[in-house]
Amino acid sequence: MILPGSFTSLMKDLLGAEYDDFIASFDEKPLSALRVNTSKVTVSQFEKIAPYPIQKIPFISDGYYIDDTDAWSKHPYYFAGLYYLQEPSAMLPADIFPAEPGDVILDLCAAPGGKATKLATKDIGLLVANDISYSRTLPLVKNLEHFGTGNYLVTASTPENLYDMYGCSFDGILVDAPCSGEGMFRKDRSLIASYEKKGSAEYPDVQKQILENAYKMLKAGGHILYSTCTYSDKENEQVILSFLKAHQDMKTVTVDKGDVFSGAYAGYEDLDVYHLFPHRAKGEGHFIALLKKDGIRQNSSDNIANDDNVAYPAIMDDFFDRLSPDFAEKLKQTDHIIADDGYVYLLCDRAKEYIRPHVRYVRTGTVIGKIRKDSFIPSTAFALSLCSRDFDNVISYDATSPDVIRYLKGETIIPDDNMAQNLKKGLVLICVSSYPLGFGKYDGKKIKNMYEKGWVLT
Repeated sequence: MILPGSFTSLMKDLLGAEYDDFIASFDEKPLSALRVNTSKVTVSQFEKIAPYPIQKIPFISDGYYIDDTDAWSKHPYYFAGLYYLQEPSAMLPADIFPAEPGDVILDLCAAPGGKATKLATKDIGLLVANDISYSRTLPLVKNLEHFGTGNYLVTASTPENLYDMYGCSFDGILVDAPCSGEGMFRKDRSLIASYEKKGSAEYPDVQKQILENAYKMLKAGGHILYSTCTYSDKENEQVILSFLKAHQDMKTVTVDKGDVFSGAYAGYEDLDVYHLFPHRAKGEGHFIALLKKDGIRQNSSDNIANDDNVAYPAIMDDFFDRLSPDFAEKLKQTDHIIADDGYVYLLCDRAKEYIRPHVRYVRTGTVIGKIRKDSFIPSTAFALSLCSRDFDNVISYDATSPDVIRYLKGETIIPDDNMAQNLKKGLVLICVSSYPLGFGKYDGKKIKNMYEKGWVLT
C-alpha cells in the first residue's frame, strides 16, 4: 500500500520506535467483526447458535471477529437483528460509554448507526440519534429498527439547532466526530485519495465547534465521549486540550482496557486520552477521550411526563387481539401511541418530553404500522421489536430452511402440513429460530408476504 508522504512523516514523528511495526501492519488484511444485539440474545446464547466461526474480541464485551462479512450479511439472523457488522475498534466508544438507568443520551453524529445501536441496548431512558444529513439518517433508522429496542428518536439537525431546542438536557453525549479518516486507510483505500486532497486541516475547527455545542447540552455530572478514526494529534490531543482550556469544569476520565490502548502522544502526557493502533490491537485506528462535567448528577427519571392517555385508532382492535393478552393490555393502557399521517407509532416513556418544535424528526419511536382505507397493516419494524411469545399466531423456521430465504426475498411461502395445523388464518409472525423477521397473512393454504426491506414510510 502506498501511503501519503505527509502522513508517514507525521506518524514517524508521533510514534518514534513503534513506527516500523505500525507501517508493517498496513500489509495485513483488515479484520471483520460483529457485535451481538444483547437486547435480543445473550452472548452465551449467540455463541451456541452462531452459524459460522467466531472469535471473541478481548476488548469488547459483546464483539466477535469473523471471517466472511458477506456471508454474515446475508444470513437470516442478520435480518432478525441479532448482530451488527462493525469494525472492531469502532465498537469501543459505545462499549465503554458510561450510562445509568433512565439516562437520556445524545449520539450527535450517529449515522449509520454502529454506535447508536449499541447505546440503545444499554439500560437508558432514551437515545436521541442525530445526524446533520437527512440521507444518512435513513440507514441509521433501518439499523435501529433491526435492533428492535424502540427507545430512540432519530433527528436530522445541526448541533446548533439541537441546542436551541433542547438546551442543557442530556445526561451523556457521544461525539464520533467527522475526521480525516487516517485510521481507516487499511480498510478503505479510497480514503487515501481524499486525504491527499484535503489533509486534516479542515477538521479541527469543525470538531471544536461540535464539542462546544455538546458541552452546552450536557448536564452537570454528565459525560462526553469524543472519538475519531484518525491518528492526527491536531484532530485529537490538540482538540481536547483546546476544549479543556475553554471549560475548566471539564476533565478527562481514565478508561481501563489494558494493553490494547496506547496513551497520549509525547508532549500530551497529562491528558487521559487513548489511541488504538493496528500493530497493537486487532482492529483499525481509533482515538478516544472520555470527559466529565463537574457537578452532581440528578436522577434523570424524576421528570418523566405523565400525559393523559391517548386513544389508539379503533381499527387496530383486531390487531391487538392477535397480541398476547398482557402485551396488548400494556399497549392499550399506554399514553405513548400516537397516530400521524396514516401511521401509528409507539414511543418509549421518555420520548414525548424530548419532542420539540423546529427539530427535523426522521423517526419518533417504533412504527407499529399504517392505516390504509379500512385496514391496519403492521410494520416489519414492529415485528422486529417483538418476542415470538408476544403474538398468538407464529411460524418459526430453522435458519437453514429455504422458506426463510423465500420470505426475505418477498416471495409467498406455503407451510407444510405439520406447520399448517398450528396456524390460524390472518396475520402470522414469521420467525427464524423463534426470532421475529416480519409479518405475513395466512389464507389457509399459503402465506402472503408482508416483509419490507427497511421499513420506509410511503
